[in-house]
Amino acid sequence: MSSHGHQTLINYILQQKDEDLKGKTIIEIGTVREFLDGQNSTECFIKLCIQKNMKLITVDMDEKCSNNAKTLCEKYKFNCEIITAKGEDYLKTKKSFDYIYLDGYDYDHGQHSQERQDRYNHYMSTDINNEECWQSHLSMVELLCKISNKNSVICFDDIINDKVGKGVTAIPYLIMKGWKVERKTGTSVLFISPEAPPPASSGERHIFVLGNGASLKDFDFNYLVGREWIGTCVAFRYWEEVDIYPTHYVCVDNAVCKKHIKSIKNMIINKKCQTFLLCASIIQEWAEIQQYDNVMYIQQLKNAQANPFRYLADYCSGSTAVLMAYILKANRIHLLGMDCKYVEFLPECEKLEDGTLKIIKKIKSNPNYFWDDYQQVGDVYNSPNVNRVHKQSWFDIRNILLLYNILTGEEIQLYNYNNLDTLDEWFKRKKLEELPKELSTFKMST
Repeated sequence: MSSHGHQTLINYILQQKDEDLKGKTIIEIGTVREFLDGQNSTECFIKLCIQKNMKLITVDMDEKCSNNAKTLCEKYKFNCEIITAKGEDYLKTKKSFDYIYLDGYDYDHGQHSQERQDRYNHYMSTDINNEECWQSHLSMVELLCKISNKNSVICFDDIINDKVGKGVTAIPYLIMKGWKVERKTGTSVLFISPEAPPPASSGERHIFVLGNGASLKDFDFNYLVGREWIGTCVAFRYWEEVDIYPTHYVCVDNAVCKKHIKSIKNMIINKKCQTFLLCASIIQEWAEIQQYDNVMYIQQLKNAQANPFRYLADYCSGSTAVLMAYILKANRIHLLGMDCKYVEFLPECEKLEDGTLKIIKKIKSNPNYFWDDYQQVGDVYNSPNVNRVHKQSWFDIRNILLLYNILTGEEIQLYNYNNLDTLDEWFKRKKLEELPKELSTFKMST
């Protein structure tokens, strides 16, 4: 059986009931360029559509490919809609889709023919390059997420790994949006949509990013029920008590991930959160975590091009969570509990040989966190290093958001609800007590 990506989609469709397929449409981004046996996705889709009484739309920027599609349609006496356009431009015209095969803009594997390079220079005014390949596919999946329904399917071809191939930035985006990997074959991967379509956009998408600072003492987490928010680090101890969990979870502290693998594992297995962003070292503690498609790793994101994470030098879980909110397409990001005001060395801890700190006695009153039991005896953690790591990371985040405001033309606003002034240099601050009133003006996420 062919290992080409289109066969992955075809095999999936063949498993569906005929009555459910009648009248459904396959969209192909990347029309046939060469009539090669087994590699002609357009011809294979035509045969499938004839067999299952389906429709086909094939899209390519190159008119030569469009002409090839016309030849095939004449051969099989099949009425196919042939579009000569960039994939992302065509998708802007769509309001919904059933099945889509993404095999458009080539990635740079260093072996493209001069003829193919010349076609890109003619139509795109550039050589084949990875950055534009990744941006093209990311732009397409962003559009597809807006028009998907509960039965929508996206199939990628040429997925090599997290650094090479066509899905370097698009696949992390889909995963964070809740799309599920239904199957992976060779260099192709097929996603099925979340159980329900995303909520209609009101023009503003609010995501709350919670740190665990003492400023959140006595905060009523019920305010966040039904809203999209990101929680961090060891706060799961509190979430377990109140049975309120965040939409997404971030912990990029290696020591914390390692120490609390059991609790993190429980959240993943029991689907307490939609998405997880962790340290890759957790794989050493729990190899099976790689089976979960909703888990991302900070090292993976930092190594990806055309990705804001790559601009991070030092990072902490709180500032990293802000970038996660940005990737989730939030344009209104609200910080809570980001105090940057730590007592670096508590009398209840000791310093270990590797430089990490360990809690050796129960802390009766923890000055660093909103909940006194946030840290418990036996916990191992890295020194906060407020000035060198935390504040530097917030400085980086401010600059990254400014950069992407310029690059995208978007208006990304970040507000810090806090009565402490530690982040005032970079972000607009509002009083924490203002939040309940303002929440009434924000559209609910769920």
